[in-house]
Amino acid sequence: MKTWALPLILVYGLGLFLHGLSYYIAGNAAIFWVGDAYWVGTGISLFGLAQTLEEQKKGRFIPAYFVGGILRMLLGLGAVILPLAMRDDPNFNSNALQFVGAYIFVLIAESALAVFWIKKQ
Repeated sequence: MKTWALPLILVYGLGLFLHGLSYYIAGNAAIFWVGDAYWVGTGISLFGLAQTLEEQKKGRFIPAYFVGGILRMLLGLGAVILPLAMRDDPNFNSNALQFVGAYIFVLIAESALAVFWIKKQ
């Protein structure tokens, strides 16, 4: 397994735990796992792609991670948030807030992991 995979999986596990814990504490809205599945799936793919490009030629990790992160954010808005808004979901505010909260968590955690991984190289 790659050196980044285990810490990344642990970070996602912590994120899922915190999301479930916040749902348990709030208790008034339905939990929105689609966002978590989206961020975990695209995060592992993005790190794998950026790390593979870095192995091919040094210096490609940062541009690949940056451009991939922007595409990931825009696709998340288009694939998850836009359909919720278009169908007038009664839990739209709650779901959008959970999606954005999960995004902020994984953005900070993945960025810290990326900086640590780049410095270790």
